[in-house]
Amino acid sequence: MAKLAAIWIGGSILAASATSAYAASGSPTPDATSPRPTAGAVQSDEAVQPPPLPKVTPSATSAVSPPATDASTPPPSASASSSAKPEDNTGNWTSEDAARFWTAERMASATPVQDKGEGQGEGEAVTQQTTPAQAPPKNSKTSKARQGRAAAAEEPFYEGVPSVGMLYFVGKDLATHSCTASVVHSTRGNLILTAGHCGLDSNRAFVPQYRTNKPASGQPHGIWAIDRVFKDPRHTDVGPGSDLDFAFATVKPDKLGRQVESVTGANRLTRSPGYANWVTVIGYPNSKDAPKDQAVKCKTKTTRLPGYQQMRMECGGFYGGTSGSPWIANFDENTKTGDVIGNLGGWNGGGLLNNSDRISFSPLYDDEVFKLYDDAVNNRTPQRPPLPYSPYSGGAGELWEHARLMASGDYTGDGKADTIVVWTDGEVTLYRGNGQGGYSGENQLLAKNDLWKHATVITGGDFTGSNTADLIVRWSDGEVSLYADVSATTKFSKETMLAAKDSVWKHATQVVAGRFSANKWTDDVLVRWKDGEVSLYTDVSATVKFSKEKQLRKPEALWEHATLLASGDFTGNDNWDVIIRWSDGERSLYPDVSDAGFGKEVQMEAPNPLWKHAEVMTAGNYNGNGHPDDLIVRWSDGELTLYGDTGTKLGTERNLVPPRTK
Repeated sequence: MAKLAAIWIGGSILAASATSAYAASGSPTPDATSPRPTAGAVQSDEAVQPPPLPKVTPSATSAVSPPATDASTPPPSASASSSAKPEDNTGNWTSEDAARFWTAERMASATPVQDKGEGQGEGEAVTQQTTPAQAPPKNSKTSKARQGRAAAAEEPFYEGVPSVGMLYFVGKDLATHSCTASVVHSTRGNLILTAGHCGLDSNRAFVPQYRTNKPASGQPHGIWAIDRVFKDPRHTDVGPGSDLDFAFATVKPDKLGRQVESVTGANRLTRSPGYANWVTVIGYPNSKDAPKDQAVKCKTKTTRLPGYQQMRMECGGFYGGTSGSPWIANFDENTKTGDVIGNLGGWNGGGLLNNSDRISFSPLYDDEVFKLYDDAVNNRTPQRPPLPYSPYSGGAGELWEHARLMASGDYTGDGKADTIVVWTDGEVTLYRGNGQGGYSGENQLLAKNDLWKHATVITGGDFTGSNTADLIVRWSDGEVSLYADVSATTKFSKETMLAAKDSVWKHATQVVAGRFSANKWTDDVLVRWKDGEVSLYTDVSATVKFSKEKQLRKPEALWEHATLLASGDFTGNDNWDVIIRWSDGERSLYPDVSDAGFGKEVQMEAPNPLWKHAEVMTAGNYNGNGHPDDLIVRWSDGELTLYGDTGTKLGTERNLVPPRTK
């Protein structure tokens, strides 16, 4: 969740704040007992000591990298200041005004805008070491042993550093909020760095090395008024836009004309060397979860957040209010500065949906952060082109684990495979293929509804001979419907009933369409029945329906374990084949399926636990090579994977949607 803080005000402090509003609809329906394993998690029971860090400097390829000036070097002129116009019409807002407004009571009372919620208390409150990678259940022997080791390595509270402090502002909701921010080196010495999701609406102020319950005169480095804020306009809470969760702000001089950097020193903005880095992270959690109201500090090694350009760390104590905390490489305990290569933020504001204080994220610093830095240094409004379309702009694995049914077909008439998805809440979406192994956009075919919750099996084909894909749906009551010429405009307006309710089709477990006969249309339907029987229906249409049946397999227990089927031309001979995922994770390819039966089985992979987590499969011509040989798999953790040009072995793997974040 977003790690912010807030309290209602109206001349005085009145009440506390709101809760998280992001949630996926429906509920996941995994058939495995544990989520699909993903790479990147550090698994260690012991606190790890970091090796010496190499010197990190901005890449030479970045034209707007700040100079690697020593952080303690004062700016060229103590009187230099930004001429930026504040975004919220607080042009006369000064550091003296900020000091008067931000009383000790207002600062101390800032609490999370989105409460951290219940169940987050397994993390250590404050630590100087890496915490265990995963907290065991409370009251277990392992839990107590780990907590003992962590406590021995902790400093209960941290005094903070001059270049890192708390960022206060009043939101549009008239609540006071807080984040963490840090001073970064700039030519004028007036620049701070925080997270893009920190609102920063009005009455904005930065308090370096904040001291609890102290008035302005008691703060060691003063209170500084924020002048102007610079954010990437493409930033979003989830999806690819969450990779852009960073922001800069210019700070007004104090009454002596000094710039903040000359008082506090500064960190050097530096390109992230990669996803695995030793960092020191310093932030200010809210007083509700950390009652001592002091800084938290952790030295740890980062990993990658799979599917995103973001780093991930495991360290307890980073509750609400720590959004924007700098991730510092090469931290010097003498100068109290280093190379800032990230900030706490990113997906969901930098934390898990379960509100854990232990898991935090940071955007990877690449060209985009330096472009924004350049805008801030030059007092320029950021202008950016839109991000490319992404099928997980609205949510990654957390959303896609609710993709219950999928079918491939050319539903746009452009010769490229598209995907129809039926969600757990009954919504139906068309994802338009781009012919390059991805999607170019989406169309909602139906809003969430109760009827389509009863769609049990779907498959796409051309049953009308119109060269536009149709959709067959088997409903929970045994009825089977044919929807002709499905598209973003016609949607499901052309329905024909192929089988009445309470028919034998109530026992059809897997249904896939393909070209299993001599004509050129994908109008044949392969069915695996509940008892393991397999039937082929050829030349299916609104008039012929299922009248041409051929039994390919008699009922048998083995084929009851054919859990997922996908059809396509995987052998490249223009005869259609079928890939089967068995209940034990084995995958088989049956080439040249026809009314004569299955071709000789080819084992693609032996039984294995990973493929037990494949929950939905479909195939089509997604790479644009003319063959429907690209396999799409939706996993139990919501990850969506394309295996391009699949044959007797899986093709090239491409991630379309990252897994559920954890």
